[in-house]
Amino acid sequence: MVDKFAARRRGCGALVVVCAAIIPAAADAQEAPIDRIEAIERQIRGLQGELKQLKNELGAAKQQLQQSRSEAQRSKEEARQAREAADQARQDATKAATAETQAAQSAAQAQAAATSPPPTAVAAGKGVEVGFPGGRPTISSADGRMSFAIGTQTQFDMGTYFQNPLPTTQFPQLNSGVNLRRGRIFFVAKFDDFTFNITPDFGGSPDGPTTNQTLYEANLNFTGFKPVTATVGYFKPWVTLYDAQSSNDFLLMERPSIIEISRNVAAGDARATGGLKASTDRYFVAVAGTGASYGAQTNGLLNGEQIGMVGRVAGRPYYDADWNFHLDASGEYVFRPNINANGIPGVSRTTLNFQDRPEDRAADQNRLISTGNLSSSNANVYGGEAAINWRNLLVQGGYYQIGDTQSKLPGQPAPSLSFNGGYVEAGWNITGEPFRYNVGSAAFARPKVDDPFIINENGVSPGIGVWQLGARYSLMNLNSNVTPGVSQSVTAGIYGGFQRIFGAALSWYPNDWVRLELQFQYTSIDKLNAAGTTQIGQNFETLAGRVQVAF
Repeated sequence: MVDKFAARRRGCGALVVVCAAIIPAAADAQEAPIDRIEAIERQIRGLQGELKQLKNELGAAKQQLQQSRSEAQRSKEEARQAREAADQARQDATKAATAETQAAQSAAQAQAAATSPPPTAVAAGKGVEVGFPGGRPTISSADGRMSFAIGTQTQFDMGTYFQNPLPTTQFPQLNSGVNLRRGRIFFVAKFDDFTFNITPDFGGSPDGPTTNQTLYEANLNFTGFKPVTATVGYFKPWVTLYDAQSSNDFLLMERPSIIEISRNVAAGDARATGGLKASTDRYFVAVAGTGASYGAQTNGLLNGEQIGMVGRVAGRPYYDADWNFHLDASGEYVFRPNINANGIPGVSRTTLNFQDRPEDRAADQNRLISTGNLSSSNANVYGGEAAINWRNLLVQGGYYQIGDTQSKLPGQPAPSLSFNGGYVEAGWNITGEPFRYNVGSAAFARPKVDDPFIINENGVSPGIGVWQLGARYSLMNLNSNVTPGVSQSVTAGIYGGFQRIFGAALSWYPNDWVRLELQFQYTSIDKLNAAGTTQIGQNFETLAGRVQVAF
């Protein structure tokens, strides 16, 4: 538009010049007619009007140009602001991404801290570190090759019995009171792939210096060939799912009677053992040769101690973050029981005894079901267990058969004896914490306390710890080859008794170290005397409690 106005201005300028040349010429000529002058004047006025119009249009063009420049300036300012906003957005996104990365790293570090031993707490000196991996005070070398840890398991029980015995009941006055069930101090020394454990036990059933149970374990382990562990010494051989569980983690205070009796045939605590185990997330396999228990050798055992073997196979056919499905099979065999020098030569020199207390050790120590000492040439145990766990719920159960081959004088009946029992139990962590699965032992463990109960300077914290409810029904039959009304001396069988127990327990874990437990049991003992004619059993209730400290 500006070019158009400029051309029109140049045309008008040329016209004015021509007019300026014509007017003087007309004035000089004086012969030009009046009408010609008037025509020229009209042309001049027309040109002047056109020039005015051009000026007006030029002003409008200038105004439009100024407006365009203002709009262009506003556009440039908006573009600058948009660039600044984009730059700020990029900076904010970068900061957000950095924060998210840091949060992810923090979460990963927290998870690693939860699943790995905690870092060294204090540097105790050059080349020495002090920490609490797994909750145990531990001194280790800076390179991690050597370490020494100390721990404890203390269980203090108390209880009472509510009886209504028969006149013929064998144990009409069961004792109420207290008992230091376990008082163990763990000493664990490690050097590279070798680990040495020694654990004295100041508790027992009953507690006190008169008991033989003064040692729980003393053994050497080698883990150089993963996933195999070789162990020799006194320890608890690997047999049954329930016996593989730590006694800190039982749903009720004691093992089911079938587990307690069967494990002590060729396994049990402080058993002289040499064996191998291999464990992974998926399976567990173990085999061991076993001897006598600690303290079994006395002046009466002159010709040798027990020789046996045990084995266990377990696996998890299916497991994920919420589920565990476990199957288990175990077996034991006694080639030769302890030799009793006080027995009749050739007979009754090797003895076994199958017996148990009523799944309670609070105070009374009487074995209400018992076969008494059996003259045995060999014995065996076989059976299995299964368990299913979903988050904070656990159900498990098992069945085992015990066989005993008797040794009698020629001409006397000596039938093979067979005893059996089973159990089923369930656990519910009321506060929602999941049960844990211990791969090393292929067994379930107590939940971790994520929200501990603490009393601080501001009062009680909102943490409530872990509350757990457990229940069990168990059966144990120690009768074999007998007929009611007929003496066991005639049949060569055993009236050991038939026991049924229902129990329920409520436990509170205020933190990972402490457990308080309250347990109720109903027990029914059906047992005839040796003649098979008189009922010497009874029904009764038990109320017991436990204070546990373990780390």
